Amino acid sequence: MRHYEIVIIIYPNSDIYINDIIEYYTNLVNKNGILYRLENWGLRDLAYNIKKNSKAYYILMNIKVNIKIINFISDNLKLNKNVLRFLIIKKKKAESSSSCIINKNNNN
Repeated sequence: MRHYEIVIIIYPNSDIYINDIIEYYTNLVNKNGILYRLENWGLRDLAYNIKKNSKAYYILMNIKVNIKIINFISDNLKLNKNVLRFLIIKKKKAESSSSCIINKNNNN
């Protein structure tokens, strides 16, 4: 099993589905691997417009799963109509501490 970091960007008008999306992927990872970190960054400004959207909801996950599960997650995110963009990065080790985004929000 390998470590991965996933950032999911969700359409701003899909706010009622955010908890469902988080719950779905959390359950999937917990059944097939380890969830080290889950952060909901909330509604944030995009650096540039994506499909005529200037804001979107961000979710960050750090997980440990096998390649079949990460391929399933990737395929599922591609087909999810509420997902604007996503990024999956292979990591060398698990990240469980708070991200700089969360730390910045807590300091303000």
